Amino acid sequence: MPHSVPPLTDIGPLPTASTVRTVVFSDFDETYLAHSGTPEQVRSRQALENYLEDAGERHGLLFGWVTGSSLSSVLGKARRHGLRFLPHFIACSLGTELHVISEAGIQPEPGWQRRMLTTGEHLEGLAEEAFRELRTRGVPLVPQSCRAPGSRVISYYYFAQDPERDARQLALIRRTADRLSLGVNLSRCNPAAGDPDDCYDVDFLPRDCGKRHIVEYICRLYAVSEADAFAFGDSGNDLEMLTAVGRGLLVGNCTEEARARYPQVSARSHADAILSELRGVLP
Repeated sequence: MPHSVPPLTDIGPLPTASTVRTVVFSDFDETYLAHSGTPEQVRSRQALENYLEDAGERHGLLFGWVTGSSLSSVLGKARRHGLRFLPHFIACSLGTELHVISEAGIQPEPGWQRRMLTTGEHLEGLAEEAFRELRTRGVPLVPQSCRAPGSRVISYYYFAQDPERDARQLALIRRTADRLSLGVNLSRCNPAAGDPDDCYDVDFLPRDCGKRHIVEYICRLYAVSEADAFAFGDSGNDLEMLTAVGRGLLVGNCTEEARARYPQVSARSHADAILSELRGVLP
């Protein structure tokens, strides 16, 4: 289970609004943070940071990252790219972990941690059963080697072949996960975030967690209607989050798979897309 992290000396938390009226959920890699870090992208991200700092109290904003990356990976990237602030919460490892951030440091959210204690107990055995069954049925999955200790996500790659065959194979993966009472994330990999070309992430996780469940939990925790929340993403694994809120938007640099499956796409990219949408609704 996740542990507390002391306050970071080089990155502080966003100021906290006295009353939360709106929640903003953002994917991290290639949505909030552009990995290439061009001068224009850095300026856009800094402008977004300034907006979140200034508008948080005025609009009662609670802002968080919801990401497939581990907490240590997110914090490492935040440091390397010189981010000024950490958000109010980080839901990492595809929403299987939830951390709240304050001047006291980074703490596991108690209610979510209790929830995780009662789910996913047999994840490794069920994921291995799914892997073996799919292999015997001609679905080749390649284990990913970057699993963090204690992670409640077990990930594989499925390398694309041809569209018709891929559709059948991915549907079989979904049916197999459902039969075994596993959650599953299937999304086209994004090479801009360091993924291999021409493949899909296949992530097995406990059924009662994930990005959509994080949206539902946070909105319920802060008594905010999901219809009044925002969400931003760039890939297929963000779509369940985008469809769970009233204002879900893909950034303009999103993957083609995500663009084909979701109609609301910004004309702007990365942090610039987030800032433009928030300023347009919450000036």
